[in-house]
Amino acid sequence: MLYARPLAVLISQLERLPGIGPKSAQRLAFHILRLPEDDVIQFAQAMQEARRTVRLCAVCQSFSSEEICEICSDVRRSKETICVVGDPKDVASFERLNEYHGLYHVLHGLLSPIDGV
Repeated sequence: MLYARPLAVLISQLERLPGIGPKSAQRLAFHILRLPEDDVIQFAQAMQEARRTVRLCAVCQSFSSEEICEICSDVRRSKETICVVGDPKDVASFERLNEYHGLYHVLHGLLSPIDGV
């Protein structure tokens, strides 16, 4: 075994994240081990809190801490225009531009008629 079991488990868990390969997982794990314990606890608590409290907006299906997200509950938004996006991060991209003032619908994946989706 190259690493102590707890470190090997941490690396293995980090590798499960999208876009994180073995080398990145090792680098992240070593970084985490060098952090002050309080920072690691805050990091773990932030993950737990997000997992426990973030849900899908009942209107657009984007991530929200409330039943209806801030965008859908904003009375200034145009209810007549809906932008269909594949992922919640796409909503954030559009919002950063501050040009679109309608609503969204998040598919949580892309349509692919060839694949039957």
